Amino acid sequence: MQANLIDVDYVTEDEKAVIRLTLKKNRFKRFYDPSFEPYFYVDIGEENQGEVKQAARALEEFTAKDSEGKPVNVLRVDSEKKLLFGRERELLKVFCKHPTHVRMFRDKLGKFGVVYEADIPFARRYMINKRLRPFYKLDFDADDEKRIKKITGKKEDDVQLNTMAFDIETYNPQGMPRPSKDPVIMISYSTGEESGVLSFKENGTGFTEVLGSEEEMIKRFCELVKEKDVELLVGYNDAEFDLPYLRDRSTALKTDFTLGRDGKTGFSLRSRGLFKQARINGRLHVDVYPVVKFLALIGAVKSKRLTLEKVYEEFFGEKKEDVEKMRIWEYWENNKQRKTLAEYSLSDAEATKKIADEVLPLETELAKLVGAPLQEVCGATTGQLVEMLLMREAFAQGRVIPNKPSAEEAKKRSKNPVQGAYVKLPEAGIYDDIAVFDFRSLYPSIIISHNIDMDTLNCSCCSLEESHTAPSGHRFCSKKKGLIPSVLDELIQRRSKIKKELKKHDKDSEEYKKLFARSQALKIIANSFYGYLLYSRSRWYTRDGGESVTAYGRHYIKDTIKKAEGAGFKALYGDTDSCFLQLNGKTHEEAIAFLKSINKGLPEKMELELEGFYPRGVFVSKKTGKATGAKKKYALIGEDGRIKIRGFELVRRDWSKIAKETQRRVLEAILKEGSEEKAVSIVRDAIKLLKSGEAPLDDLVIYTQIRKKLNSYDIISPGVSAARKAVKAGTQVDAGAMVGYVITRKGNSISDKALVREMAGDYDADYYINNQVLPSVMKILKELGYSEEDLKTGGKQATLFGF
Repeated sequence: MQANLIDVDYVTEDEKAVIRLTLKKNRFKRFYDPSFEPYFYVDIGEENQGEVKQAARALEEFTAKDSEGKPVNVLRVDSEKKLLFGRERELLKVFCKHPTHVRMFRDKLGKFGVVYEADIPFARRYMINKRLRPFYKLDFDADDEKRIKKITGKKEDDVQLNTMAFDIETYNPQGMPRPSKDPVIMISYSTGEESGVLSFKENGTGFTEVLGSEEEMIKRFCELVKEKDVELLVGYNDAEFDLPYLRDRSTALKTDFTLGRDGKTGFSLRSRGLFKQARINGRLHVDVYPVVKFLALIGAVKSKRLTLEKVYEEFFGEKKEDVEKMRIWEYWENNKQRKTLAEYSLSDAEATKKIADEVLPLETELAKLVGAPLQEVCGATTGQLVEMLLMREAFAQGRVIPNKPSAEEAKKRSKNPVQGAYVKLPEAGIYDDIAVFDFRSLYPSIIISHNIDMDTLNCSCCSLEESHTAPSGHRFCSKKKGLIPSVLDELIQRRSKIKKELKKHDKDSEEYKKLFARSQALKIIANSFYGYLLYSRSRWYTRDGGESVTAYGRHYIKDTIKKAEGAGFKALYGDTDSCFLQLNGKTHEEAIAFLKSINKGLPEKMELELEGFYPRGVFVSKKTGKATGAKKKYALIGEDGRIKIRGFELVRRDWSKIAKETQRRVLEAILKEGSEEKAVSIVRDAIKLLKSGEAPLDDLVIYTQIRKKLNSYDIISPGVSAARKAVKAGTQVDAGAMVGYVITRKGNSISDKALVREMAGDYDADYYINNQVLPSVMKILKELGYSEEDLKTGGKQATLFGF
């Protein structure tokens, strides 16, 4: 038989755990593997290796008690040789009847030795051991009862899932809807090919199916999921709101809410960091919001507000239908406005489907890469993804998977940071003829080149001369490849091949999109390894390793800067993996020749690259002085006329649009046109507009993220103050929400004056002039000899290079 793997979990039959695989050939089907047993390892210690058999017999006789007081024994105990922290060791392999027994014995077998791999979820353990990856095609043998006898082959394949997006609208006369009282008034859905709205009031549209009651509407939605054989259900923040609200409304109405393929079950929720994850029996579920949040954290999504409307606009360059959330109940009550509400509801489902279509190819490639089901990968952190991959590869290499650290150990690690990257601060000013060089994948290439890994640290097989000795003094093996360097090396080689393959395909082709998503998945994981080495909750944590990586990084960038200055270039700025050189009269050809000379002296896996030539750039000073430039705060104009900006306010969400736009236009005037007069005029015009009282309120919104519950804040910032007022007015503001507020005229303090945009009717012009616009440009214009008073009153102007 052949089918594509979709998901793996387990069920309990006769008190025994049985692996359940969800596979797809033409549609989803369930198969079972009763042969796989939960297990863990016990290390009785190097000094007790001669007593392995005796220890095994003692373990087999050991009895524990479950939560009901019933005696529980292990199934059997074998021994197996594994690499434990790089050294071969014979371990006891303890088999259990059920995964819950693994956790039970884990806490009681400390007297026998150190327990390993007892904290690995059973379904993930199965995928690791069987080398299974989601969406891959399996060749397997199974009996009439769908019991898998043998999996004979696995190969990469593409799978199309029947996907449906949905969204709900709720009646909200009190602002925040109450599931015990306020009905769900519309449920919209979209499969891409078909979209519609369910409701129980007429609205004059041709796409609405009108049911007799709210109960019938909810029941009809469940029927639609079944009729369309939905394999993947997606929503936007639906695990947090839509699904729980539908469940709670169904409870209040005393009706069933059955989304499961069995027609009996609804869904289950579990917390995962800041997000919740829903599981539906027999179907995949993905909440797109955590995925978008993840993409924003790695810089792939630029929008500062991750609302459905803003993300849709960024992805597709067009605005979707929108209504004021606080007035949804009014639209529902008004016969004429109800049509607009239905159109808005429909656009929510269609927008969610389109965004899902954009982001899920990357998530699918990440799932294949790390070997975990799609719904486990969606919303996972980069550290969790790295760990999933390392667990697979550790098993493949015969290595024991280290345990997670205790809370106490993780806390101790977090209080012991390492020295960071080298930074050569620039001298503030404006410069011509700049070349920027950076090391390609600096930290990954250092880890590979110098074999940095917890298992290679201070090995006994290499002499001091043979070892890789970091500038920090730590030694790493040069003979046996560590787990992390070997995995990283494979990732980078795979990505290099894919990048070459991409050049053969048209950018609009499906093959290009698939390969690009795969390339991005490899890049995300590879760039996350260094952070994982020092992540306090990492299984493969190594402070010495992380410290050595940054020490090597400082060495290579310092050495490059030193050699550049010796070759006649002027080093303007250096940071982590980049150096900015002023050509100082040298040609582009001489700069490239210098690049080649550096690469000749680097290890094989390391490479310095030319990032670009820039005719002009500006570096600004720190708050404390004029002479020394600020870290990561510069703007460059490229040979193609594009401006590259780092660290300025226009890339921060806590600055208003008017401040960002003024700053951007000032930078363009200086870098593109070399006109300080125009730059100063732009600032004065912004000040004049603000003083007139006619600046659009939307241009004055400042965004902040509410990171915890509003009542837990001790210091009340303007954003928190605005959010609290919004909640009082009936708007829901949860931890993790982005709040946009305006500083208005009324109030004694800035926090008093802060109101969310929807509640603001005016603005404090002096605040925006003195706390937004002027601070955003003064670090640039003071290099031209201007003060704040000059910009406010029209002071004496300097020449562009007169500073």
